[in-house]
Amino acid sequence: MGTSFPLKRRDQMLDYILTLMGYDVADEGFNDSNLELLRTQALALSACTTLVSVEPKLTIETRNLVMKATLGFFAVPNNPAEVVNPLIDNLITLYCAILLTSGEDGRSRTEQLLHILRQIDQFVSSPVEYQRKRGCIAVYELLHKFQSLCSHGSGINSKQIDRARLGNSSSNLPTPYVLPSREALCVGERVITYLPRCADTDSEVRKISAQILDLCFSIALSLPRPVMSGSGVELEISYRALSSLEDVIAILKSDASIDPSEVFNRIVSSICTLLTKDELLAVLHGSAASICDKIKQSAEGTIQAVSEFVIKRGKELNENDISRTTQSLLSAAVHVTEKNLRQETLAAICFLAENTSSKVVFNEVLIAAGRDIVTKDVSRLRGGWPMQDAFHAFSQHTVLSYLFLEHLISVFDQPPILKVDSEKGENSMHSADSYYNNDFLQAAIIALTAFFRGGGKIGKKSVEQSYASVLTALTLQFGSCHGLVSSGQLEPLRGLLIAFQAFCECVGDLEMGKILARDGEQYENEKWINLIGDLASCVSIKRPKEVPTICSIMSKSLIRPQKFQREAAAAALSEFARYSEGFGSLLKEMVEAFCQHASDESPTVRRLCLRGLVQFPSIHIVQYTTHVFGVILNLLEDSEESVQLTALSCLLMVLETSASETVEPFLLNLSVRLRNLQTSMDTEMRAHSFAAFGALCNYGIEAQREPFLEQVQASLPLLVLHLHDEELSVRQACRNTLKQMAPLMELDGMSVLFNSACFNSEHRADYEDFVRELTKQLCQHLPSEVDTYMVSIIQAFEAHWPVIQANAIYFSSNLLLFSDDQHILAPYYSQVFGIFVGKMSRSPDAIVRAACSQALGLLLKSPNMAARLDRVDSGRRGHESIQYCTVSNN
Repeated sequence: MGTSFPLKRRDQMLDYILTLMGYDVADEGFNDSNLELLRTQALALSACTTLVSVEPKLTIETRNLVMKATLGFFAVPNNPAEVVNPLIDNLITLYCAILLTSGEDGRSRTEQLLHILRQIDQFVSSPVEYQRKRGCIAVYELLHKFQSLCSHGSGINSKQIDRARLGNSSSNLPTPYVLPSREALCVGERVITYLPRCADTDSEVRKISAQILDLCFSIALSLPRPVMSGSGVELEISYRALSSLEDVIAILKSDASIDPSEVFNRIVSSICTLLTKDELLAVLHGSAASICDKIKQSAEGTIQAVSEFVIKRGKELNENDISRTTQSLLSAAVHVTEKNLRQETLAAICFLAENTSSKVVFNEVLIAAGRDIVTKDVSRLRGGWPMQDAFHAFSQHTVLSYLFLEHLISVFDQPPILKVDSEKGENSMHSADSYYNNDFLQAAIIALTAFFRGGGKIGKKSVEQSYASVLTALTLQFGSCHGLVSSGQLEPLRGLLIAFQAFCECVGDLEMGKILARDGEQYENEKWINLIGDLASCVSIKRPKEVPTICSIMSKSLIRPQKFQREAAAAALSEFARYSEGFGSLLKEMVEAFCQHASDESPTVRRLCLRGLVQFPSIHIVQYTTHVFGVILNLLEDSEESVQLTALSCLLMVLETSASETVEPFLLNLSVRLRNLQTSMDTEMRAHSFAAFGALCNYGIEAQREPFLEQVQASLPLLVLHLHDEELSVRQACRNTLKQMAPLMELDGMSVLFNSACFNSEHRADYEDFVRELTKQLCQHLPSEVDTYMVSIIQAFEAHWPVIQANAIYFSSNLLLFSDDQHILAPYYSQVFGIFVGKMSRSPDAIVRAACSQALGLLLKSPNMAARLDRVDSGRRGHESIQYCTVSNN
C-alpha cells in the first residue's frame, strides 16, 4: 500500500476490471464457462484491491464506481463454495482496502466507513440467509480495520486499553484532530441496523452481529469525548456494560447450546446502558425499518429491545423525542404484514405511553388516524386499520385505559375549526402544536367508538368509572356537531351518534340508545335541544347517583367559548334541575350558574337557564325565588321573542308557589313589562302576558295595592279589547284575568257582569252588549279613569288586527256616549269623530268600516248629542278667540 503507480495506466486497468466485474453470471445460471468467469472475477477483485491501494489515492467518484460495480457480488449464490467463497473474501478485502486508503483524517475516514456500511445494509437485512451472513462478516472486518486505524495499527483490543485513561485522551492514540468524534460514528443508527441480527435464525449471524456491536462500542469508547459529556462514574458503568457484552460473546463462541433468547436479553441490557442519549434517540427513531425486518424473530427481537429501552430510559425523552419515537413505531405498525408483529409493535407503543408522556403518544396516534381518515378508506384496508388496533390496545391496557379515555374527553373540550378551502389554506397535522382540527376531532370520535366497542372488561370498567365525564363530553360534542351541521358538515354528527350509541351499548343504557336512534339526526334547533333534555331525563331515572357529578361538570361548561356547547350544557342542566333532590351545595352552584348565564349571548342559553331555574323543586328553590324573579324581569324585555315567551311561561309557574312578600318588590315592574307584551303579534305571547297579569292580581292586595290598582286601570282597556281577540287562547286568558281583577276594583255589579252570559259568549253581539254594560259602570263609578282608558283605546285604532281596531272603535264610542265629563269630551270627541269618518271611507277591512258606521250612528243618535256638539263647538270658538287676542297683543 502507498506504492506509486502511473495514474493513466491504473485508470485504464480499473476500467477494464470494472467492465469484467459488471457481467452478472447469476442471470444465466452456473455452467463451466460461468464458473470460470467467477474465478476470473475473483482474481479481478484481488487486482482491483491492488490498484485501489497504490498512490495516488482514488477520487471519491472512482471509489464509488468501484463499489457500485462490485456490490452485487454479495448476492452471488452460495454454491459452488470453492469458487464463491474466495470471491467473497476478495470482495471484503477490497472494501477494507478502500476504507484504509480513504480520507486524510478521522472525520473523512468515518464518513467513508459509514458510506460503505450503508451500502452493505441491504444485505445485512436480506431475507436470504447467506447474504445476511456475508454482509455481517464484511461489516465486522470493516469495523475491525477501522478500529486499527483509530489505534494507529497497534492491534490492541478493548480489553487491553487502559480504560481509566480513555476519558479525554491517551498517549497511544492520535490527536483529536486525527480521530473522529463518537457522534460522527452514528452509533445509534448502526446499532438499530445490526441489533435485529442478534436475534437471527442463523447462529453464525447472531454471533457475528454481537461482535459487531461490541466493536462499535469499543471504538466509540476509545474516541475522545466532549469535556462535559459525563462523569467518571458514568464512564465506568459503560465499561462494565461493554465487559458484560464481551462476556456474552465469549459464551457464544464456546457454547453453541446456550438459549438464544437469554443471550439476546443480555445483549439488549448491555446496549441499553452503553447508548448515549442521542444514540438512544437514533435507535428509537430508526426502529421502524428493523421492526419490519424480513426475519420474524429479528423483528420480534427489535420490538423487545425497543420496549426495554423505553422502559429503562423513557424518562430521558422529551416531548419531541416521544413524538418522533411514536411516529416511528406507528410507521412500523402500518407496514408490518404479520398480525402478531403488529400487536407486539402496538404493545411497544403502550410501553412508550406508560413510561413517558401518554398525552404525547395519544396525540400522535390521533394525528396519524386523522391523516388516514382524510387520505384513505380506513374501513377497507387489507389487514384492518392499524390505528383502530392502537385504539383497542390502549382501551384494553390496565394502566392506559383510563388515561386514554380521559385524553379523548379532553380533546372534545377543544372547539372545532370550520373547514377552509384547500387552495386558500390548510390545517397542519404534522405537529402536536397544531393538532386540534376537525380531522383530529373525527379521529378522537372514532377512537372513542373503538374504546366503547373494543375495550373489553378493562375498557368498560374505565367507562363506568368516568361515566359522568364521558356522558358530559358526548353531550357537549353533540352540540358542537350541530354547530357544524349549520355550516354544511354532516359527517361529524353522524360519527358522534355512532360513538354515542356505542357508549349506550357499553354501559347498558338501552333506553338512551332508543332515544338517539329515534331523534339523533333531527337537525332543527328545538328538536336537538329537546333530545338532550330527553337524554338527561333518562339518565336521572336510570343513574340518579351520577346526576350531581354530571351537573357539576355541566355548570362549569356554561362558560365555554363555543355557543353550541353552552346550549347543550344548558339543555341538559335545565332538565337535571327537575331531579335535584339532595343536591345540597350543588343546588346553589347551579342557581348561580343559571342566573349568571341568563344573560348569555345565545338566546337558547338564556331561555334554558331560566327554564332550569323554575324547574327546581319548589321546596328547594324557595330561598332563591328573588333571584328567579330578577332573571324573569330582565328577560321579559329580551330582544328575542322566544326568550320573552319562556320568561312568561316561567313567570306563570313561579307565581303559583311564591309568597306575597317575595313577589311584591317586583309587582309594578312586572306589570309594566307584561303590558308591553300584550300587543305582541305572537298569539302565545299575548295569551301568556294577559294570564300572567291575572296571576299578579292575587298579590296586589297588600302594601302595593294602590300603585298596583293604577296598573290595573292602565291594563283594563287592552283586556276588554282582546276579550274578543281572533285567537281563542287569548280570549280565554282575558276572561280569566278580568275575573281576577274584579275584586281589586271593588265595583258593585262588576263580578256579576264578569260572570254573565254575554261575557262568556263567543258572539260579537254578546261582546258588544258586555262592552256597553261595562262602559256604563266605568263611567258611573270610575269617571276619573275614563281619560286613561281613552288614551289606550285610541292607540289601538292602529292595531295590527282589524278585529281589535273594531273593538277599540266600539269601546271608545261607548265611553264618549256614556261619559258626562267635559274634560273627556273636549279633547277626544272631535278627534275620535274625525278618525271614525276617515276609517269608514279608507279602511280595507269590512269589520272596521262597519264598526265606524255603528259608532257614528251611536254618537249621532244620542239624545244629548246636539247639546254636546254645541258645548264642544262653543268651547272651540272660545279657545280660538283667546288665541286670536294673544296673537293681536303680540
